[in-house]
Amino acid sequence: MLLFACQKELAGNAGTTQQYTVKITFQPVINSQALVLGETYHNSFGEDYSITALRFYAAHPSLKNNNTILAVTGETKYRLIDASLNNTLSFTVTTTDSIFNSFSFQIGVDSIDNVSGVQSGDLDPGKGMFWTWNSGYVMAKLEGTSSFSGMPGHEFTYHVGGFSGANNSIRSITLATQQVKLNSNRTTGIIVYADINRWFSGVHSLKISDNAFVHSPGELARQYADNYAVMFSIAEIAGE
Repeated sequence: MLLFACQKELAGNAGTTQQYTVKITFQPVINSQALVLGETYHNSFGEDYSITALRFYAAHPSLKNNNTILAVTGETKYRLIDASLNNTLSFTVTTTDSIFNSFSFQIGVDSIDNVSGVQSGDLDPGKGMFWTWNSGYVMAKLEGTSSFSGMPGHEFTYHVGGFSGANNSIRSITLATQQVKLNSNRTTGIIVYADINRWFSGVHSLKISDNAFVHSPGELARQYADNYAVMFSIAEIAGE
C-alpha cells in the first residue's frame, strides 16, 4: 500500500507543469529619477516643463528566448498605465518556460479593437482614452505646463492616436537583457523605466515651443509615437 501510494505521487508530480510568475512594473522617470507629478524638469532643449498626466496602453506582453516566443498568460490583453495611479503600474504574467532574454510589448490598441464598439475594462471609453469610432483610441497621452507653451495657461497636451495606414501610431517595443532563468518558487520582477524626456527628443526633435498641442492622428502624432517608443529601458530584473 505504501509503495503504491509513493509511486502514484511520483507519477502525479511527473505530470505537473512548472509555472513561473513574472511581475512587470513600469516606472515613469526623468533622467533615471522617479517622476514627481507637478515638479519642474527640463528637456534637452532647456525648456522647463511640469507633468500633470502620463497614460499609455501596454499590450501583448511577451517574453522571448532568442527567437522563441514564450507562451504567457496574464491579467488582461491591455493594461492602461497611469502615472497618477500606482496600482496601474504593475501586472503579472505566467509562463511554463524558464529562460528568457528579452521582454516585448506593444504601445497602443490593436486596429480591430478600435472599431469593435463599446469596450470594457481598461478600454472603457470612460477611462478618457477614446476619441471616436473613426479616430479610435488615444494610444498614449502626456499633459503638463511649460513657460515655452503658447497655449492658454501655458499648457501642453499630446494625445497620440491613429491605428491604420499612414496614420498608424501603434508601436512595438523589444527590450533585450542578459539571459534570465526563472525560479518557480518566487516571482521575478522586471522594472521598466519610461523616460519622459524621450517624448521630446527620442527620434525627432519636438520642442514644446514648436508643438504644444496634438489631438488627432497625423504626421506629428506619428513622430511623438516614434519618440516615446524609445523611452523604455529595463532598469532591473530581480527575484522577490
